[in-house]
Amino acid sequence: MLFLLSITLLLLFFIYLYLEEVSPYPTTSIEREELEANQYTKGDTKQGTDQNILQNNKAKGRSLKGFERVADATDSTQSLSDALFEKEFKYSKEQVVVASDEVEVFVSERRRLEQKTTGNRSMRPVNLNPNAELSSPSSSQQQVKMIQGEKIPLQATIKEPILVKEQRLLPKKKLASDTNIFTTRVNSSECGHTVYYAYESSPTSDELFIISQLKYGDQVLSDEMFAYQQGGVQYLPIQLLAELLLLPVQLDSESLSLSGWFISPERKIELSNGLLSYWNNKGACGFPDGEVFFDDWDLYLDKGLIEHMFGLNIRFDASRQRFTIQASNDIPLSQLLAREQKFKAFEAEQKKLASQQIMVVESLNANIGDLAGHIDLGIVSQQLGDVKRTSDEGFIQGRSDLGGHNAYLGYSWSDSGKYINGYIEKFLSDQWVKHYRVGSVDSHSLPLVSESSSGLGVIITAGDGYTNDFRHIVIEGEIEPDWDVELYRNNSLIAIQRVGVDARYRFTEVPYYIGTNQYQLRFFGPSGESRSESFSKVLDQSVLEQGSVGVSAGAMVRDQDHLKQYYLHTNWAVTENITAGLSLINQERADGDWQFLPKLSMNLLGGENLFQLNLAHSGDGYALGAALQGSSDNFDWNADWQFFDNFNSWESAQTELVQEANLSLNTNIEDSSLSLALSANWKEYMQIDDFIQINAQLAGQFNRLSYSNNIRWQSNGSQELVNDRIAISGKLFSWYLRSYLDIDILPELELNQWVVNANTALSDDVNYQVEMSYQAQEQNAHSIRNSISYLFDQSSLRLVLENFSDGDWFAQLKWSSSFLWQPSSGLLLQDSASYLNTGAIIIKAFQDDNANGELDDGELPVRGLSFSGHSRGGEKTDNNGELLITHLQTTQAQRLKLNEASLPDPFLIPLASVISVKPHPGHIEKVPFPILYTAEMEGQLFTTSGSVAKGVPIKLQSHTAENEYAVRVEFDGVFIFERILPGRYKLIVGDKFHDNVDLKPGEYLDLGVIALTGEGNVIH
Repeated sequence: MLFLLSITLLLLFFIYLYLEEVSPYPTTSIEREELEANQYTKGDTKQGTDQNILQNNKAKGRSLKGFERVADATDSTQSLSDALFEKEFKYSKEQVVVASDEVEVFVSERRRLEQKTTGNRSMRPVNLNPNAELSSPSSSQQQVKMIQGEKIPLQATIKEPILVKEQRLLPKKKLASDTNIFTTRVNSSECGHTVYYAYESSPTSDELFIISQLKYGDQVLSDEMFAYQQGGVQYLPIQLLAELLLLPVQLDSESLSLSGWFISPERKIELSNGLLSYWNNKGACGFPDGEVFFDDWDLYLDKGLIEHMFGLNIRFDASRQRFTIQASNDIPLSQLLAREQKFKAFEAEQKKLASQQIMVVESLNANIGDLAGHIDLGIVSQQLGDVKRTSDEGFIQGRSDLGGHNAYLGYSWSDSGKYINGYIEKFLSDQWVKHYRVGSVDSHSLPLVSESSSGLGVIITAGDGYTNDFRHIVIEGEIEPDWDVELYRNNSLIAIQRVGVDARYRFTEVPYYIGTNQYQLRFFGPSGESRSESFSKVLDQSVLEQGSVGVSAGAMVRDQDHLKQYYLHTNWAVTENITAGLSLINQERADGDWQFLPKLSMNLLGGENLFQLNLAHSGDGYALGAALQGSSDNFDWNADWQFFDNFNSWESAQTELVQEANLSLNTNIEDSSLSLALSANWKEYMQIDDFIQINAQLAGQFNRLSYSNNIRWQSNGSQELVNDRIAISGKLFSWYLRSYLDIDILPELELNQWVVNANTALSDDVNYQVEMSYQAQEQNAHSIRNSISYLFDQSSLRLVLENFSDGDWFAQLKWSSSFLWQPSSGLLLQDSASYLNTGAIIIKAFQDDNANGELDDGELPVRGLSFSGHSRGGEKTDNNGELLITHLQTTQAQRLKLNEASLPDPFLIPLASVISVKPHPGHIEKVPFPILYTAEMEGQLFTTSGSVAKGVPIKLQSHTAENEYAVRVEFDGVFIFERILPGRYKLIVGDKFHDNVDLKPGEYLDLGVIALTGEGNVIH
């Protein structure tokens, strides 16, 4: 009855959500202002990855700020091609002028990078792995960061903003659909005219972003496009989409407005102030009013709305996080491909400009770094039966650079014991040895012989990278005790863990398929803290370039049983489609009982499939294994088979196992945000009955809730079991809700576990969390846990009270604080938010008088500069020109953009307007930021007959850098170069070299009159 009542209440709750169309956003203007203010004062800022811009067609952005785009062609595809590529381009710092059409285009491209802070979520340790039993997370030492290499995209200089950020964070306005014009539009039954869409603008929320692939027909336009998803509806970044599809649409990110046209200039697109007007190009007239989301980089429009605007069919594959646009006659793929060559020439010119707009800072490990630390100290009192006891507990963590390496040490103590975890490691990008680590390690996975295991030892990876085991991966790392960790793959919830006293989380057998696998870790602290890490791991059809060699080696003592293992593995690319591998393993089966296990492996490529064969031998027997990865239009799949003949190893510890087979399929439900995963496992034993297990998992989103439902059937010949596991996580109103339900259906209906955790912020400083739990296997089946936390500026204090159904109780009072200490300057920072897994930089802005990019004696600091791309965008450089930025994400490079409106003088210009830096914990990166006084130059150009040489292009090309500026002679014969970076330049008139020009900071140079002969020669 309890189970039926629970299910009934859960169903009624979801029906209520559906009927009421619950909005996760506040409805009053006051709540709205508070939400939007918190979004920018507390939340970290997401920025984008770069690969989406630089791949395939490499469509380059056009962003107009304060200018109108003019085009007189009637055919959109041909006119756009003419306007963008067949005209001469002219550069005058930020502008590219198309002479024949007099179009001023600002070229902009952007990258995104996730880093946010939301609310607390907490949960019992739960493993949602369909092949695993319910268990707490096992120990781990190493935080796996599987990130693709960074590519820096083109970036244009930024005009002064039309509106500052604070001006555009306005309360929600009344929907324009209340007006007569929208009544007329809704009632219209015919199209072929302009329609209107009323919207409310809302800031994005980090947990609702999805990293996706974008395809147009069969052509991949982007492998890492940041889209937005809420309530099962996908929202696409309109400016990025316009760049990739070459649409004549421009975004002003400062005023949150959009303008352009499609098919012909008469079919205008205008978006601003809660109203979008566009020419409907698909289906019935109009589209239901809704929301438009925004961040610092783009506007996100409903996928269905974009289909109406541009006459497109867009399909979303939730299991692969892929958007596929059906090729359209209005945006023909053939023309996109034909333009690729023209884009290459265009891109080469843009790279000259982009190199001056992005400052790439290489972050290196210091010999003696700065110390990032975290301290938890607590008192615990509890009653178990008739026994009452009080004890202390604590945890201390530290991370720093040491001798050019990154070092970590953690120590904890409690009633359950003492734990220590530490290591020192180094990553090298330009040397044969790529990575090594000593201390707490996680071994490489060796199929048939040893799964990846945690322990104490050393591991080394060298040579060219390769995929040694593509069946699944392990993700692990360190975080403070009592934190909850959620793991998502392609936006689907995979597993949940609560970190124990050893401060480690470890996810095993994580799904891994051909293509780009997007993973996200969401961390939720017991005092309301939160952060996320996003990373990708690509499994493609390439193994190694022919002739290349990869090596991995290790020696370790395994944590779980203290057994030892030594191994050496090498992989050699025989051809581009075949690699051969040899592993030499010396493994301890029991205390003092060693065995030598040589293993051969081979990887084969065939179309969209990847095949791996393994053969291992011992003194008593052998093992044979095969794994196959494949991909089709509708699903991805993974199969592996292993056979053991009197073979004993860590992976097959009991010789009773004869063979094992696994099959996994991953697909999506069409036109939905749901993904479906099917898996099966079969094991044959010598003495006991065969084991069979079949799983079906459905995952998706509803509003701001992520959910996962996993049904599992098991049979061992004599008994059948059917189990259902349901997990829900996400935000509901002002609460962050997490619920986990575990039900046995066969052999009899029984509720095994039900945990509900809810968390909310009572104020800016106070967080409350309640957790209700039912554990059928525990003696105290029912419990309720209340905790309240107060966040000070430099620490937090948490009180936890838990009561059990038999009268037992548990109480905990814990104080936590994090610090960052820089010994060289004596700087000491304390915060309630951890510095342990985040990075920090100090920007030093100075007036670079000699334009050498370095801070020299006598050069003055520049105060008052602010940067976007981090959680405290309102902070500015101080009187020393310094700005300390902390709590930056470390898994990918951060991009910080100068707010040029904060420059104190219009003639000042940064050497680069964007800083790209990948900080790491335990070291405050120092970033010099030169600001230059620009120069001006003008002259006059006439023909020898005395007439004005109107329209002749004139260029300045730098001798020492890739700077280039271009203007054209005006109607009166005058040409003017403004805001030119100081340096030595070539002056080119038409296509002929004229003279060398030296420009100093702040200089104004008048060249006088230049005469142009009929042959194009110039006379000064």
